[in-house]
Amino acid sequence: MTQPLSIGILGAGAMGSFFGGSMAEAGQDVTLIDLDAAHVGAVAARGLSLSVNGQTRTVWPKAVLPQEARQVFDIVLVFTKTMHSAAALRGIAACIGPATRLISLQNGLGTDTALLAHAPPERVFVGVTTYPADLHGPGQVSSAGAGHIRLAPRAPCDTGDLDRIFAAAGLVLDIDPGIDIAIWEKVAFNAALNALCAVTGDPVGRIGAVPDTRALAFAMVEEACRTAHAAGIAVDPARIRDTVSYALAHHVAHKPSMLQDIEAGRATEIDTITGGIVAKAEALGIEVPVCRTLLALVRHIEAARR
Repeated sequence: MTQPLSIGILGAGAMGSFFGGSMAEAGQDVTLIDLDAAHVGAVAARGLSLSVNGQTRTVWPKAVLPQEARQVFDIVLVFTKTMHSAAALRGIAACIGPATRLISLQNGLGTDTALLAHAPPERVFVGVTTYPADLHGPGQVSSAGAGHIRLAPRAPCDTGDLDRIFAAAGLVLDIDPGIDIAIWEKVAFNAALNALCAVTGDPVGRIGAVPDTRALAFAMVEEACRTAHAAGIAVDPARIRDTVSYALAHHVAHKPSMLQDIEAGRATEIDTITGGIVAKAEALGIEVPVCRTLLALVRHIEAARR
């Protein structure tokens, strides 16, 4: 039997708990690390209720607050919001050893920056995932629907055991040398819908139902693609437009995470999604007026709520 790996999940919200629970169920030595004392306490006391495609079971990862984390991990999966990555990693610096691999499946651009401060490029992995997850309360997480993960290291290395680890947990993984294309395409998709929903207060379907806001969504895609192409990232505009069109037609009641954050009074990821596009465009001398306007409006709403 293969020796279990020690895996830290830094940021055990919906996605972190789903990934951590799935890996714990597959026999890995998983520790959920989160600031939510109620969630941490519930998992420690009663286990994690993990529901996948309607099948519910209790799994038993460890769960600690960041200041309680002591174990040196083989792998740390980072699921905090990108703007919290640096502080979160500093908080568990003692858990990052000379062989620890750091993996980010976060939203936005520049997700590798904080990780590279703690590990060399061959031990830093960045990627995207389409797996859905919802947290229903302390100690309760669910996922419905298929998904996949695209991931790549920041420098060449052996990735063979990652395939085994993710496959054992029922998670489909592709090691993708074109990961920066995937990251930019997801950023373009998120920029098109997240900021508009955050500003209007409406779910995705309302954005698609009103011609003016629908046009704004596709204008943001176009600006993101022009910026990516200027940066040498070969994104496929047609593929992104198709994905946005599908969401507008089929995810009509969905509230993207940025709208959920606004409603809850939390900080959003606007600076690493839309803000990431604007910053790169500025550096390249490209005009992105729609993205810049939506960035300013979401920042205004955040400031007003605070």
